Amino acid sequence: MKAIIKRNLPLIVRYTVIDKQYIPLSEGCGMGCDNCGKLIANIATVRNENNETFSIGFDCLETLLINNSLLSTNDIADYERVKKMIPKVLRFSKQLKELIAMNNGLDGFRFERPTGIFANGPWLTYWLLKGNAKPYNTGTKIKDMDFDFLITTLKAIFPKHLILVANEDTKS
Repeated sequence: MKAIIKRNLPLIVRYTVIDKQYIPLSEGCGMGCDNCGKLIANIATVRNENNETFSIGFDCLETLLINNSLLSTNDIADYERVKKMIPKVLRFSKQLKELIAMNNGLDGFRFERPTGIFANGPWLTYWLLKGNAKPYNTGTKIKDMDFDFLITTLKAIFPKHLILVANEDTKS
């Protein structure tokens, strides 16, 4: 069982997870954990009962979630699901980096949510060339991921590229 170590955040306060993201340290990013002070790439944003927010690492989040039962079981399941997705997101971002290296004029990526009878199917991924309105299919289909987490993470990994979601058209 994980040891409970008191850090900066009091253990007698109830916290709610409001966001999770991955910002790779290899990209020169990351931040310090508000609880333990260590450099973190897997970031959970939590809010306490006084509406104060803190950015903490997944290890500190695990302490709060599992050993102290300060968050609902729904948050624990969500945390475990996101924790398992990180390797998938890293593999996918490696594929995108290879596409960028092979295509000098690559401007960004567009993700298309499946609709209709395919609504539970995989998302489609397209790459965008500068000056060309037509997106090209990457041949990669994504499934079994939290797409808000995926898009947020990809925007952090590829800050100079467009990351679009069909029908949302937001720039990174």
